[in-house]
Amino acid sequence: MLSQSDNELLTRVGPGTPMGELMRRYWIPGILSFEVVADGKPHRTRLLGEDLLVMRFSSGQTAAMVPSCPHRGASLFFGRNEQEGIRCVYHGWKFDEEGHCIDMPSEPPESNFKSKVSIKTYATRERNGVIWVYMGPKQDTPPNLPELQWNLVPEAHSYLTKRVAQNNYMQAMEGEIDSSHSGFLHSRFVDPFSGTERTGGTYQQGLVYKMNDRHPRFQVLDTDYGVLIGAQRNAEKDSYYWRITQFLYPFHTIIPPYGDNPAFSGHAWIPMDDEHTIALCFTYHPTEELSPTMIRGLQNGPREGQEGLHPTVHAFLPPSSKPEANWWPKHHIDNDFNIDWDIQKEIQYTGLPGTWVQDSGMQETMGTIVNRGNEHLGISDSAIIRTRKALISAAKLLHEHGIEPISVQNPTGYNVRSAAVVLARSENWVEGSEYFRHASSSVNYSAV
Repeated sequence: MLSQSDNELLTRVGPGTPMGELMRRYWIPGILSFEVVADGKPHRTRLLGEDLLVMRFSSGQTAAMVPSCPHRGASLFFGRNEQEGIRCVYHGWKFDEEGHCIDMPSEPPESNFKSKVSIKTYATRERNGVIWVYMGPKQDTPPNLPELQWNLVPEAHSYLTKRVAQNNYMQAMEGEIDSSHSGFLHSRFVDPFSGTERTGGTYQQGLVYKMNDRHPRFQVLDTDYGVLIGAQRNAEKDSYYWRITQFLYPFHTIIPPYGDNPAFSGHAWIPMDDEHTIALCFTYHPTEELSPTMIRGLQNGPREGQEGLHPTVHAFLPPSSKPEANWWPKHHIDNDFNIDWDIQKEIQYTGLPGTWVQDSGMQETMGTIVNRGNEHLGISDSAIIRTRKALISAAKLLHEHGIEPISVQNPTGYNVRSAAVVLARSENWVEGSEYFRHASSSVNYSAV
């Protein structure tokens, strides 16, 4: 249970709110590079309750600015992207990447009025296929980009997708750090105590552990960069299977892998506003290019008609005029996420068509902003409780005392991984997993 005041603090991200202030101290990876082309149309987005246009000028430089011309308020979405600036088609006023008005042809040549007019812009940086936006107070001296490994490996080593979720960022993020739901929500027609599908075939050993023990015991630790979450399950005699998840300020998660040469996955849960979230999903391999087979699987789903962790290329509604127009899913609350009741009865635990749909189906049906005063949290919710406390504490420290989290100015602190390991019952899980959680650029540690 969370008080109404703390729930408001946790979920409200607009300008002037404590959580909004906190998130504005961090770089936001909201736009994929291919979404904006040189001299092409602007990309509509919404970040932290603010509508923005992101565009690329002739030189390749990107810019993020408010969408309304300061002259009469006409939309710059319809503007002409030309010669290192955006020109309003109403009266021809033109603005550069920093928002300065550089041309005002509707005014007399002798006028200096343009020097008195500007438009609000935010700093941008581009790295490995992602455009980051910084909306904080230090526009001239922003912090360095966080060294998240998924954004440091060569582009051929990673795969990125987006989708819009119609709920607050926090309930989406809470779903990812909750290891206890996966043995239920994401299971197929399975005997949970055998680890084998009734239709045949076997799981990876980690999946066997997970399905044989659907009651993980959690241990959770605060870190300088966020929260370290260990979910302990029984393995062989005298050993435990640990699935270790990372939460990194302010909205990043990394989930544990499977297999002995794993690719890692996770999300940035980017608040568009209080009631909508950009779910930026990544899968990457630290030392190898993703194979064509893997990419096809990510693009088309694990099986026909099913979604995986990533939305498939077939998962979206036709483009609209909304922010993030291309990324609104066809599975949503207004059509009950296209649940198939026959599949629920015969094949799959939920009948919802795949992993992210199952997650989103639960999160959107909580309401756009869940009332956490009505919750009844148990021991298995300790990771969620700790992460909420960490975010609320960080927001209050900044808002009330002006103290930034250490992670704002420590980009190397983000160079971590999740892990899935078997350890002796006598071994400390933090110490035993440390080797696997270090994000080496040359080694991909084995996992279970």
